[in-house]
Amino acid sequence: MVCPSGSRCGWWRWVVTFATFGQFFLTLGPLFNFSILFVSLQEDFHSSSALTGWLGSLSLALACIASPLCSLLTHKLSSRTVAILGVIAFCAGLLTTSFVPVPSLGYAFFTFSILTGVGANLATNASLALLLDWFAKANFSRASALALMGSTAGMLAFSPLLTALITHYGWRNALRILSGGILVIGIADGLLLADPPSTEDYARAPDESPGDEKHELESMVPGKQVHDDGCIEETDDEARETDEKSTNNEEAHISNQGSLEVGEERHFRGRLISALTNPDAWAWYLAAVFSFVGWTFFNTNYASFMDGLGLDSNSIASVIVYFALGELGGKVLIAVIGDRLPFLYLYLLVASCLLGTVVLGFLTIAKTFGVMALLAVVSGVLRSGVFGTQFTAAAELFHEQYGTNGVMVMSLVPSGIGILISAPLAGAIYDVTGDYVLSLLVIAALFLCASAALIFIPVRRRINQAVHVV
Repeated sequence: MVCPSGSRCGWWRWVVTFATFGQFFLTLGPLFNFSILFVSLQEDFHSSSALTGWLGSLSLALACIASPLCSLLTHKLSSRTVAILGVIAFCAGLLTTSFVPVPSLGYAFFTFSILTGVGANLATNASLALLLDWFAKANFSRASALALMGSTAGMLAFSPLLTALITHYGWRNALRILSGGILVIGIADGLLLADPPSTEDYARAPDESPGDEKHELESMVPGKQVHDDGCIEETDDEARETDEKSTNNEEAHISNQGSLEVGEERHFRGRLISALTNPDAWAWYLAAVFSFVGWTFFNTNYASFMDGLGLDSNSIASVIVYFALGELGGKVLIAVIGDRLPFLYLYLLVASCLLGTVVLGFLTIAKTFGVMALLAVVSGVLRSGVFGTQFTAAAELFHEQYGTNGVMVMSLVPSGIGILISAPLAGAIYDVTGDYVLSLLVIAALFLCASAALIFIPVRRRINQAVHVV
């Protein structure tokens, strides 16, 4: 995408923002509604809750853990290409899962879990990284908040859609219809993910024109001729001087390249050792794993839990919609007032987990649709405290010490591990006990452990500060 003027650059970045929103909407929306598909798969394949739930859990986990693969591909291909490849892989996963024969559910671990999980990761991570390139100077917080709302909006939209398709056409045809629609819309949306223009063009003020820039170059660069196309032609003397400087620079670069590589390698090893031995970092890892084990329950086992209470498919879909509305409202609130908080983002995570234990306690005794709907809204708002501030809290605590890449790894990998073990844990307990009551109590205990681990970080830092002062 060529940006012909500064004004075009100014508004096209918001097109990229909503295109990124679309990638999150189309890929994570269906995955966040796996609990609806969970019921159909378990009935058709007569599989255990642990095995069936692991399909969705592994897919969501790979949407986080596959981030290094996305980074590797974006070094070779453009972000737009990687995002489109992600959409294709995601839809291929949905389509091939619809052809998995009974009783061979194991094939779905490749067709659904791996293909959709990796595809969702490529589509979302590549588009979000591109969004950062566009908003590198300012407003990335606002833009990323808008983009990340796509996953919640997708959960909200795909819940009734997936339920209606399964009811009328069966789960196999439902996946085929979804794969075709997402493929067409996703590729069209991915084509809008244009790379930002060159630094010079992007930095130009909206009222500047290429013609004005040409005259400025003529006055600033003596001895050079500026053509109508904006190219600069050097005179013979200037060209010879440039060649000599280039040769000297290349020789200096070659002589210093070895020492720079050694320094970078030592710096990387130092950060890695620190991240693996820092008590604060380990407290963060444990908190992320425990909190995501708990909140992923609402993506994988929530519909099965309500099905056990006797709610019909339409009521289950409605409750999931209320949950998504609550989470969406919480994210909007965080986006509006998040920059004005008088305390660390970490305390939002603590509040989310502590209050989540209360909600889980009520879920163990909830029986009616009205109570479930109310608890769903509250749960959605509370989950936004984790899902909406995970990256911000990690950056606030560790960015200065570990940098951007370190923050991304510290946020995604523990979260992916928590997602990976969530459904098997809840499903295994259900298979043994016959209901989800014990699973909810275990998750509540994990929320308390996550809160304790998070509180450990500021307490330890204050103690260390007091010791240094003394």
